[in-house]
Amino acid sequence: MKKFLFIVALLVQQIDVLAVTVETTVNLNVYYPEYTKIDLVCGQMPKASQKDVEFCCEAAFTGELLNEFKHSNIADNHICNGEMKKGYRCKANTGGFVWGKGKWKFMRKADYPTDANGWNMGFCQLLIIKDGAVRPIGAKMKNNRNIYRALCEKDGKLCIIESKKVMTYEFFVKCLNTYKVTHALYLDMGRGWNYAWYREKGGKVKEIFPESKLTPSYKHRTNWITFYK
Repeated sequence: MKKFLFIVALLVQQIDVLAVTVETTVNLNVYYPEYTKIDLVCGQMPKASQKDVEFCCEAAFTGELLNEFKHSNIADNHICNGEMKKGYRCKANTGGFVWGKGKWKFMRKADYPTDANGWNMGFCQLLIIKDGAVRPIGAKMKNNRNIYRALCEKDGKLCIIESKKVMTYEFFVKCLNTYKVTHALYLDMGRGWNYAWYREKGGKVKEIFPESKLTPSYKHRTNWITFYK
């Protein structure tokens, strides 16, 4: 009995220490979630009261500002909790990401799966960097100024990277490349969509762009990449 209680206590201790590690560079904030599962949550953003959630932020683009949720309003097909859902066709998307059974894959959109096929989650977005090489940047986008966010792989770990301040898209890509990420996939941003939150050591919730909860577009968000303990 004592041995059983010791094992349970050890497991609880291991769960408690899971959190998000934050690194910074001159131009970037980098979030490394410690997780056991990733999902694409659709319809309603995970709440801070869900103690098993480590990090969540917007993932795929939203099509229209609808008052009701529809999977068809998410850019391209996406996988939620192991099920493929049909989204609208989005020409802007050039890549995708999938995760399942502890493995992930960044890919060109042409290689995105046609069915879930064992993947727990997945979505399409603009592919920024693939296998360490920067993808072509469109002339219309390179000078756009914003605070940007991307899902990345760095030294074999997944992370979410965000620019510290407003910058051109071309400079954001340069910063990611300088940080030497292997892969990078765009994450939806903008007023309302840029709201995110994560859990610090000890379980405290830290909000990113909390002011976005007050914008009219906040209620029209549709999907969130979510990391779980």
